Amino acid sequence: MRSEIIVSGGRIYHLGLAKGELAKNIFLVGDPARAERVAKRFDKIDHTVRNREYVTITGRYRGLPSSVIGTGIGTDNVEIAVIEAYAVNEINFETQQRETASPLTFIRIGTSGGVQPDTIPGSMAIAEYGLGLDSTGFYYDRQEDDPVIREIERETLAVLDKAAPPGFRFKGKTIPYASRASSEVVHALETQSEREVCDFETGITVSSPGFYGPSSRNIEGFTNTIPDIKGQLAGLNIQGKRVINMEMESSLLFHLCGIIGYRASTICPMISNPGSSDEIVDYESAIEQAITIGLNAMLDLNSDHD
Repeated sequence: MRSEIIVSGGRIYHLGLAKGELAKNIFLVGDPARAERVAKRFDKIDHTVRNREYVTITGRYRGLPSSVIGTGIGTDNVEIAVIEAYAVNEINFETQQRETASPLTFIRIGTSGGVQPDTIPGSMAIAEYGLGLDSTGFYYDRQEDDPVIREIERETLAVLDKAAPPGFRFKGKTIPYASRASSEVVHALETQSEREVCDFETGITVSSPGFYGPSSRNIEGFTNTIPDIKGQLAGLNIQGKRVINMEMESSLLFHLCGIIGYRASTICPMISNPGSSDEIVDYESAIEQAITIGLNAMLDLNSDHD
């Protein structure tokens, strides 16, 4: 099948990248300013490409070829970033045919809100599974034989349907999907979190399609279809795995990477829990610690690099 990747002047349409401007080891961040913070840790910078809302900086971290992409917010932006990174890596821009290439590795370094009452604000969430409340994943089919994924989807659907009040127009129309992170990346993030001597939990990360109503925030003048969606999902326990945090990108990242055989996981500081304020006192320190963990986890995953 011939791909339909849009290329102009040898550069892919949204990321603006040409062949050779993207490393195999990629950090994803939502905030473009955080991309600059990650890149400040690089030994050297080879390429900086800004196009539309995306920024990609490629260089080396302790000798390891690395890129960081600032995607902006949401699974729709992540869809573009991952598909176009895949195209830069594997699709011939002239023939639009897939060529043999070694796979990419993604580590997302984000921020999130904790959903459990016992969450320690500032602690790290490492995603083993993603739970998508967006619909973007439905446009990329994949047969899934992981029983945990099937159970997450089944139990979440039941919880969301029950939580929406009778008579609400959209009751029963929020259809979740689940995806799994790469066990190798999860383990590397756990190992580095232990070395950093920080509090962390590994579990299910929820990706919400919005920051306010879809993330359980009440705004005067609006009625949420699912009241307290955060609290409802906090009660899920799937084979000992609980929902630990909410953000807006990871479910689709894992879903797409699973289809094409790429490695991916996410680490996020949890800046709050349901009983705390929206910000922790030392937010900047938590972000820097997450960056350190992510960078060194990528080194662990490439321990044989030159």
